Amino acid sequence: MADTPEEIIIIEDSDAALYESEPQNSLSYAEEEEAKRKKIILFGGIALILVLIIALTVVLLFLKSSKEQTKVNLNFIDKKIERSKQKVAIKPSKLENMIAKANYLYANGSKEKALTLYEQIASYSEAISEYNLGVAELKDAQYKKALLTFQKAIANDEKRCVSAINAAVCALHLHDKENFKYYIDLAYAYLPYEIDSPLYSYYYALISYYNKNYLGALNALKNSTSNEYATVQNHLSAKINALYENNYDAIDALEKNNDEPDDFSKGLLYARVGDFTLASTHLESAIDKEIQPVRAPLALALIDLKAGHIDKAAKEIKKVTDKYPKEVYKYYPIKVKLKESLFDPQAAQTEYRKEILKSKNIAYQKIFYFSPYKIFNANQTISYIRKGNANIYIDNVKGAKEYLKESASSSSVNLGIVKAIKEALSFKIRKANEDLQKLVKEQPKHSILQYDLALTYAQMGNMQKAHEHFLRSYYLDAKNYLSGIYAVMTAQLINKKYYKLKSIIKDAIALEDNNEENDLYKTLLYLSDGDYVSSYEWLDKDYKQSPLYLTLNILIATKLSKMDKAVDSATKLLMIQPNDILPNIIYMETKFADLTASQYAKETLKYLKEHSFTYDDLYFGPFITRYLFIQENLLSGRLYFLAKQLREVLETTNKDKRDIESALALVLLYDKKFEESYTLYNHLIDELKVRDAYTLYLGAVASTAAKHHENAIALLELAKMKDTTLYESRYALALLYMEINNNNGAVIQLSRIQKDGFHSQYFDFDIDTDKLLFYKQHPDEESN
Repeated sequence: MADTPEEIIIIEDSDAALYESEPQNSLSYAEEEEAKRKKIILFGGIALILVLIIALTVVLLFLKSSKEQTKVNLNFIDKKIERSKQKVAIKPSKLENMIAKANYLYANGSKEKALTLYEQIASYSEAISEYNLGVAELKDAQYKKALLTFQKAIANDEKRCVSAINAAVCALHLHDKENFKYYIDLAYAYLPYEIDSPLYSYYYALISYYNKNYLGALNALKNSTSNEYATVQNHLSAKINALYENNYDAIDALEKNNDEPDDFSKGLLYARVGDFTLASTHLESAIDKEIQPVRAPLALALIDLKAGHIDKAAKEIKKVTDKYPKEVYKYYPIKVKLKESLFDPQAAQTEYRKEILKSKNIAYQKIFYFSPYKIFNANQTISYIRKGNANIYIDNVKGAKEYLKESASSSSVNLGIVKAIKEALSFKIRKANEDLQKLVKEQPKHSILQYDLALTYAQMGNMQKAHEHFLRSYYLDAKNYLSGIYAVMTAQLINKKYYKLKSIIKDAIALEDNNEENDLYKTLLYLSDGDYVSSYEWLDKDYKQSPLYLTLNILIATKLSKMDKAVDSATKLLMIQPNDILPNIIYMETKFADLTASQYAKETLKYLKEHSFTYDDLYFGPFITRYLFIQENLLSGRLYFLAKQLREVLETTNKDKRDIESALALVLLYDKKFEESYTLYNHLIDELKVRDAYTLYLGAVASTAAKHHENAIALLELAKMKDTTLYESRYALALLYMEINNNNGAVIQLSRIQKDGFHSQYFDFDIDTDKLLFYKQHPDEESN
């Protein structure tokens, strides 16, 4: 609303003083005439005729003088009236002086001049009262009355430009588009008459803003001709800059309003630029001041989601939803999406290289990839047989049968373990896993069997199942420290408590003799603590360079920026397994670690073109191989060729197709072939029965990208049931619930994410501006 200071047409005090001198001139003339009369009486003895002649002469002279004086005075008044037509602002109290002067003119016979002044006084007084009344009514939200009042003010030809602006504002509130356009155009027509006004730029900015000429308005605000209404001008400048995403300029404009700090708007703007700390501070201040009681806490909750403060966000969403169950969905409808950095090679490379350095998940999966499988305990089998023979000797046939049966079963299981390990080492991980599952049903108390089964699950990326079986293996054999340590690592990945288990293992290892095996266990525990400094001693050990040992060297040296050592170990690892994909990827990661983004992409592309692989580890092997190889092809721009290769293999192979199809679905997802990826994941889940929690989750990722959000919700519900600890599924499900105005369902999922600083790898959200625009255009259908 244009809210301008009251302007009243005035006559200056110095001019009023000139008018006030006229009654004094008239009084002097009356005194002079009386003196002359006395002289005539005194000299009455002179001849009567002479006296009469003299008296007549004096009277005639006086009348002539009086007419001349009156003429002079009236000419002077004419000039003053003409000057008064130049409209100068006065205070309302000075209207009384103007009225007094008009009365004097009328009393002295200058009726025409007096009436002109009376007309001006009436016009000024009416315009003043109408405009101010309109402003008061507008502030009181009496828009219809205010519109009529501003119409009268305009009709009086006073304050026409600003009255027209305010009339347009009234029409805007009344949703009267026709009148709004009329009065804005009228204000623009009157604008040239304000060219000398200090508020010209302000009026121009308002008119331009309401005419949607935002750049013109912004230019006027940047080149303001007045410091009046600084708060309004700064706020308008911030609003327009925010519209054009000049967020820092918008923040600067609001920061100038120290007298009226707009914490709510500042909070939103700081959130836009990613400064969630300042955004939260300002929004919390707005909440304390009870500014925007719905929008402020809801905005704070969304910012906390972005910042990874999930539990705090859940509480804020619940509180504002309970208090405003309908209104809460009006202001910030969200639109769930995948992170843009997933598909931009340069952004993806930045994230990928950070992930290589920081991700425990990738580090642990590399360790699991190169970890050895274990063979059965032959001594234990022999022991069973000996005990059986002893029992036969002492005539305990029943007991002997049980021992011999156990021995036969154990021998059968051990044979099965050997076969499964052969499959695993040939990169037939899924087949090895299925065989080991069958063996576990026969011999559930076999510690080595549980360890091997757990290792296949870990290599498949199913950390929840891996943890379960690593833990069983350790409980069955407390000396199997590797199972216990891996149970700790997988517990970290699935957000389970592990501190007590780790403490027990550390205490037990501390009691063991120092040797190569215990050094390995201690180093793995250091890595699980993130204590790479303590693990530095491992780099100085002169043990046989097995793939697992070399992998530990690379992880530790890279973390400690000992890149020469990392490259040396990666080179040795590559010599051991030259045709496998993961050792080659690890070599590229270390060799090209110091290159710029463009150089890294160039060298990666060159390396991939020059080297050939067996690809069995891609088609049938561990999940980490597929994931990292797809990432490297994304960074080097080779996704199309990789997808083509996978399609050809899928169509021609007679081997297990599940992991090939899974790899192709993931490639298509990263290559933005969302609908194809969605179709493949549905086939993988529905037809090929691959229904582990992470595959279900990736299916939901593809469904979201392909705009099948209902299907994504269904898959995430299944993933959550399969693995209650998979925070990615819960977070994605919460966002999708919020998108369909189910905050209560979202709160349930968010409250189960007990990890501060959680950030989803795939999912993100924006404010749905299309939905906001729809709500604005259809207010009766809001949030339905």
